[in-house]
Amino acid sequence: MTSTGSKPCARAQKAANAESFPPEKRTAARITIISPPSILKIMIKAVIFDLDGTLYIGHEAVKGAAEKLAELREKGMQVLFFTNAGTRSRENRAKRIVELGLPAKKEEVYCSSYLIASYIKQNHSGKKVFVVGEQGIIDELEEAGIEHVEENADIVVAGLDREFTYEKLAKALKELNNGAVLIASNKDNVFPTEEGYLPGAGSVVAAVEKAAGREALTVGKPSAYALELIKKDWNLKNEEIIIVGDRLDTDIRFAKEAGIKSVLVLSGVSKKSDIKETVPDYVFQSVAELSLP
Repeated sequence: MTSTGSKPCARAQKAANAESFPPEKRTAARITIISPPSILKIMIKAVIFDLDGTLYIGHEAVKGAAEKLAELREKGMQVLFFTNAGTRSRENRAKRIVELGLPAKKEEVYCSSYLIASYIKQNHSGKKVFVVGEQGIIDELEEAGIEHVEENADIVVAGLDREFTYEKLAKALKELNNGAVLIASNKDNVFPTEEGYLPGAGSVVAAVEKAAGREALTVGKPSAYALELIKKDWNLKNEEIIIVGDRLDTDIRFAKEAGIKSVLVLSGVSKKSDIKETVPDYVFQSVAELSLP
């Protein structure tokens, strides 16, 4: 694939499966289709993959995903995983990825439950936390030595909670009214499953924010916090990273705000018709078609 800014190629090339968006004409109507597909001919050292909607959907891996990860690793690429999901701990998320036939190590996985604990440990050491969320957040807080409590909290953490109740909302509001800081895992409104979309963490966070009358600090995508942590952990620079995801509002926005090249795959939430203000550098139908030089 030619790099961003190249001229549209001939009609015979329009059957190809990769799409490039020239910066001077970045609208959905000006898609250039290139063949054969390849990403930028620069020194990419790491590929950061989203999970839900990108590498798997619900309980099934995207066809060709395992082979693509193996191919990238054989080329010497560092494969990393970054998901806004926070219902599992980092360790359990890695196990989940492996169960779906996608090799992964704990240290390669960045999930919002881990990011919450990491952020609090770095910026609010010794503070107590009330959790509106699931076991993944609690596990990460405990591993980081952070106390989670039911009252007199310094911080309220909000994430996806499939047992969210009015009582939990009322408790969170009480803590926030008493001066607690509000931190969110992410604000994804939905997430994809085999049977369609389900409400995401953003739906729960929105309820807490509305009740409290203030916005939460978000540690997941598109926040820059996670990227800085990943770069530090793996000694990477922005120009050495490419981000692959299925959401324009998180994955691609995350990349754009950081000045990192991005790939949108159409296997999850965002569709080609959604491409308007936030424009990816490249588009593929799925990760199976992703190609690096």
